[in-house]
Amino acid sequence: MQNSIAKRVTLSDRVTTLSQTLFSPLPVINGQAVYAQMPAFQLTLFLQQALDRHYLVRLQFKAAPETAPATVIGQLKQDLAGHLILKQNTQLTTIVTPELLRSVQRVK
Repeated sequence: MQNSIAKRVTLSDRVTTLSQTLFSPLPVINGQAVYAQMPAFQLTLFLQQALDRHYLVRLQFKAAPETAPATVIGQLKQDLAGHLILKQNTQLTTIVTPELLRSVQRVK
């Protein structure tokens, strides 16, 4: 019973991924959607909102052409020196440089 449920979930995940790839208005590289480059003022505003309101965010970093950009999800914090730190889990932390970001999105 559990095996058939797991197969259905896996199949539905695959169908969802395939339909998003086929019908997404965003370009896709290596199965990953590439979001549009946000203007600097918008990145700054969204980063500040994420810090102030403790949002869970998805950050996409800039990448070379025809290369899938790195995308990470976590909660942003700022240390005393002003560095942005993204806590993904208890074991993984990323130091974020705003100039290397492509987009910031709130994860619901």
